[in-house]
Amino acid sequence: MECYEVVERGLRCRRSLYEVVERVYEVVERVYEVVDKGLRMRQTSDVELMAQNFKMHSSTVWKLAAEPNYNTNIDQDFPYSDLPHQGASRLVKIPVSLNDLIRHVDYFGEGRVVSTRGISGFANCYNVNHQYRLVNSGPDKDKKIPNRIPVLSYTDCDTSAYVKDNSVLTVTVAAERLNSSCTKDIARVVNNDLGMVVVFITHDQSPELTELTNELKKKGMFPNIDATLPHELQGLTLYDTHVAFLNSNDLRTRKDELYNNVANGNYESVLSMSFYVAGLGEELDAMVQRLIRAAPRHVVPFAYALWRGGASDVVRKHFPAPFQYIVSEHAVTIVNYPYDQALKLDSNINSRNNDRAVWGDSRLPRTSNRLSWKFVPGCKGSLDLTFKLYNTDCNLFVRMDDVPDSSGDKQCWGSTTDEQNPNGDKFKYYVEPEMYNDTDLVFFITNVHQKQRIKLEVAADSCGDRLAWGNNFNVHGDTTRNRWVIAKWSSSQ
Repeated sequence: MECYEVVERGLRCRRSLYEVVERVYEVVERVYEVVDKGLRMRQTSDVELMAQNFKMHSSTVWKLAAEPNYNTNIDQDFPYSDLPHQGASRLVKIPVSLNDLIRHVDYFGEGRVVSTRGISGFANCYNVNHQYRLVNSGPDKDKKIPNRIPVLSYTDCDTSAYVKDNSVLTVTVAAERLNSSCTKDIARVVNNDLGMVVVFITHDQSPELTELTNELKKKGMFPNIDATLPHELQGLTLYDTHVAFLNSNDLRTRKDELYNNVANGNYESVLSMSFYVAGLGEELDAMVQRLIRAAPRHVVPFAYALWRGGASDVVRKHFPAPFQYIVSEHAVTIVNYPYDQALKLDSNINSRNNDRAVWGDSRLPRTSNRLSWKFVPGCKGSLDLTFKLYNTDCNLFVRMDDVPDSSGDKQCWGSTTDEQNPNGDKFKYYVEPEMYNDTDLVFFITNVHQKQRIKLEVAADSCGDRLAWGNNFNVHGDTTRNRWVIAKWSSSQ
């Protein structure tokens, strides 16, 4: 008898367990309603989150939810929008023909949403989202998402069962929703010839962009910060900025904008464009050559902006090597073009000013430490970029004398420099390239304060060396001596 009582109690417990399970949903629904009415306030935040997640991701709740709002949103007639994820089923993928590309796909979008928080989403697009997700805010809250392309979860965003490769013209996504699966799917669906990917960002720095940048780079698409967006993508208010990844064709159409920004010294815009200029390829090589001929004052600052803006690989690949050495502050030799003499400082200190004269050398090997120089930016961050000429052997900088000779030229000296010195411009130089005879890359080095280019004098001393001077442009003569070849310095050949 006692055994039967134990069994009966067990059955009663089992029935009770089933009753508890059946009531779980009712209880959670009730909690959600209570939270919605604000009766639990802040003390119920965790319960609210649990209830909301249950409601937003429940297959039962999703099936019973109201239909999508196709008054505000435009119905794309997607056959699987009202179905859960179909797994391995054989489906009809969109677009039916790659001659008719999909206009717009928004990852984790919910359609156009206007709420007290602001405006988000788009009315005329497909929305990739969790298979049981409902609209989260606004007048359509708790309705099904319009034009939804279902995915299994937020971290499993594979849409390959629904969307063909390379088939979407515009992809949009919020940066905080990016993850590895989402990134790979975006790169898979966007058309590399005609497409664009726009990432909306709620703060200036977004580490989630790194993987997407790398994936899209493989397709020849490069980011442009705060690019002007088509009208249909404007008007969102929940984000601070955006990055648009442009295809190679768009990049080419923007090359004139890039050229004009450089030629006009608009380096702020150049920096914002620095990440995608690599997509120009050989056209960027040609642009650099064009700038050397037409806007030489701005070419070195252009390279500097790219280098400091994180695009050093662009400078290495698309600029002649001397630009890399200049902007990276690498040790270089500065060799006079007609005389083939490298700049050096005198081994002796001048008794008049305690400085060292600057010479063109005729004897030392190019590996000598005395011939090692660096171009040190004289005003980092300035739109008017200048450099100091720093001799690494003597730890001195080149300045020009205030007192001219009979021709108006001013001698060059190796001297100490003081950033607080009001005459600090005596130590600063513009570095301007030239294609001499259309074949040889040379540089003019012009003192900011004296407005004279460094040259070597014609007469040599008994050792064959020549003094360096600033050239008085009011006196006509051979300007070939103003030209310099900049090469990488090394302690060994």
